[in-house]
Amino acid sequence: VHHLTTFRIARDSGLLTLLGPPKPLPDRPIHLTVDADTKHLLVAFSAPASLRVYKVNTDRTPGEMVTQAQAIEAGIYPHQVRITPDAKQVILVSRGHNPRNGKPEEPGCLKVFDYADGQLRNEISVAPNGGFGFGPRHLDFHPNGYWIYVALERQNKLQMFDRPDQRVSKQALFTRETLADPSLSGHRQMLGTVRVHPGGRFVYVANRG
Repeated sequence: VHHLTTFRIARDSGLLTLLGPPKPLPDRPIHLTVDADTKHLLVAFSAPASLRVYKVNTDRTPGEMVTQAQAIEAGIYPHQVRITPDAKQVILVSRGHNPRNGKPEEPGCLKVFDYADGQLRNEISVAPNGGFGFGPRHLDFHPNGYWIYVALERQNKLQMFDRPDQRVSKQALFTRETLADPSLSGHRQMLGTVRVHPGGRFVYVANRG
């Protein structure tokens, strides 16, 4: 059983106390975030792939799901949902799958939505080469609000996209390897979380494998 829960943090001790009853979810969640005014929770689900928005009640407990005016296409196997620093857009990171057991590759993408008051609109898909050879897992934003660093789990690469005028570039501006020798075979490597230092001069990535 999967739930959304809220915990109160004690200021003096740091102890957690459950606030209100857990809210059941229909599927296994993979990631969530809160919007800028803390009025909504955005929750990503991997399988089946979906992105849902829930209200935050006045007591800070999870509320009802927000019905979307436009249909949402979540891509293949989402892993993360983030709100842009200006709070005007939402990006859903959908990883896709490598070919396996005779099944062809399923492409990855970044799903970009305009966002306001719990509504996701005007969806576009950023998928270089149609998403083939593009398996993003996580992203993070540079402090300037315009550069987006994306960790490609399936390719073990770090890419940087630009976001001028609230439009994410269709292609990466830069790509860097994260393995000392990408040509080595037989070693399972899987890039994970990416974080940008608050000062903006360093980017950190984690290798899950």
